[in-house]
Amino acid sequence: MKIKNILLAIPLASLTMVGCIQDEPLESEADILQCKLSGDKEYLITKADTLMEVTSIMNNITIFVKQGCDLTKRAPEFVLTKGATISPKSGSVQDFSDNKVVTYTVTSESGEWTRTYNVTYHCAMSLPTHFSFENYMLNESNKYHVIYEVVDGVDVLSWWNTGNPGFCLASSVGPEGYPSVVVEDGYKGRAIKMTTRYAGSFGKAAGMPIAPGNLFLGTFNVQQALKSPLSATRFGVPFLQVPDSVVGWYKYKPGPQMTDGKYREIEGTDDFNIYAILYENTDKEGKAVMLDGTNSLTSEHLVLLAQMPASDRKATDQWTRFSFPFKAQNGQSVDLNRLQKYGYSFGIVFSSSLKGDDFTGAVGSELYVDEVEIVCKSIE
Repeated sequence: MKIKNILLAIPLASLTMVGCIQDEPLESEADILQCKLSGDKEYLITKADTLMEVTSIMNNITIFVKQGCDLTKRAPEFVLTKGATISPKSGSVQDFSDNKVVTYTVTSESGEWTRTYNVTYHCAMSLPTHFSFENYMLNESNKYHVIYEVVDGVDVLSWWNTGNPGFCLASSVGPEGYPSVVVEDGYKGRAIKMTTRYAGSFGKAAGMPIAPGNLFLGTFNVQQALKSPLSATRFGVPFLQVPDSVVGWYKYKPGPQMTDGKYREIEGTDDFNIYAILYENTDKEGKAVMLDGTNSLTSEHLVLLAQMPASDRKATDQWTRFSFPFKAQNGQSVDLNRLQKYGYSFGIVFSSSLKGDDFTGAVGSELYVDEVEIVCKSIE
């Protein structure tokens, strides 16, 4: 291109850019992204609860607080999508006593779209010790299954999580094609089925060629999934009991071909993983601790660990019972005084590929799990 043509092109390009900026449409999203509970800090179960992530599937936001909290005067704050507004106003005092539901309406910057959220406060609910995986729903865009528990008539969506939101970034399959789904043919009623999937060309290019099916107690940070997938999985919810063993039922079929983290064929047979942890959820300075995929088995805060032995993990097409105990870690024991103050968090993890955190495994490996029980010790 001749120099004079370049000079002529520059002002034309500048005018085009100005036109784009002037014509940029207003945001159409109307979502709550986070719930800030700094005003409730002294009543929250753990310090990590001060900032609650609100996922796209959550139209009902349940805030758990300790006994003694005055629910007539609570003032949650909300982080919204760009330009959106909310009514009642974020940070305004509301009455949440007697299980009252306060409905918040978010309006997009453009004013064209609204979305309502039902917010409730509940005094702390104990995590169940028996899980049957009977309850699930589709996420907001009807793409994948979300597993939840029902406690005293309340749907609790904040306990169970999977890597499905991360897989959603790389695939456009239907719900049954996701790594973690609920199926009807369980040991009793429904069960969770976890399948190691190929993550497509997008996942392969990102260095994450496979997506093991998984299920865990905790949260999944989808924004962190591409940057650091292991730290995106954060394990544990507050627990008020001392676990003794893990019992349940499983079926497993390894996929036909093992591959490594670069999706190259390697020798070997895939294996699955089931383990559970109890750990201190604050450090010596009182700062919040939440273990993730990088340190769940190695952290100095780990107190108890139960992991299904390799000798018990076998391929089987029949429902097979498993049972394995918790063992003390780091020379620690459970402090009952700390336990009563919600000072420990409990997590359990299921995965269809043992080395899936390194993206090593076999596409097609299938792990079914049902009727899981956390057997606890008497602390009376």
